[in-house]
Amino acid sequence: MGEIMSYRTNQFFTLLAYILLLSLGSILTMFSITGSAYFITVTIAALIVTGLMIYLVKQSGPLEFEKKADLNHDLQWIILGTVGALVVQFGIGFADKLLFHASTDSQNTLSLLLMVKEYPYYFIYVMIAAPIMEEIIFRRVFFANLIKPTNIYIAAIISALLFAFMHQDTRFLVYVFMGLWFSFVYYKSENIYVSAGSHILMNAIVLTLGII
Repeated sequence: MGEIMSYRTNQFFTLLAYILLLSLGSILTMFSITGSAYFITVTIAALIVTGLMIYLVKQSGPLEFEKKADLNHDLQWIILGTVGALVVQFGIGFADKLLFHASTDSQNTLSLLLMVKEYPYYFIYVMIAAPIMEEIIFRRVFFANLIKPTNIYIAAIISALLFAFMHQDTRFLVYVFMGLWFSFVYYKSENIYVSAGSHILMNAIVLTLGII
């Protein structure tokens, strides 16, 4: 009973920390904090929250389908996860444009590119902190916990929809399929940091291509 309560408490504080971080931007704006002060504060806060989330993951212990890390296994899945994510990103993006005449440009990515160009240190948030937090929240907190009360497919769909909604982007369909892919990578690799690693590499490649 104590272990269950501890796990639920960890999950609650993980989600709470993420919600508070997402609210930080609005709070800073309310107090007219903009420019460098704004982005430095958000970046530092993101690093703190990411560290807290990693600590809580460790404290909660492995889930039923998670296993101890194996370097070769994990590296193979990180590479596969990254390649698959890029295929989904560009493939679904192309299909979305073809079928629904949607723009191939992601407003979310374009906004992040502008911010990183203006405040280079913000890349720490975009390329490292954000992917780790998103994987822990949408894959470990939502997807993993929804498997038992529903099933693996419904859990993946719900977490993917939440992931896409959170990004508030014009390419909603792309983010849904991206969420489904990362759930697949997490479940099959049995390690949340594998999907996080794939997410980090994908972000780095996409943003680098956008900067060039």
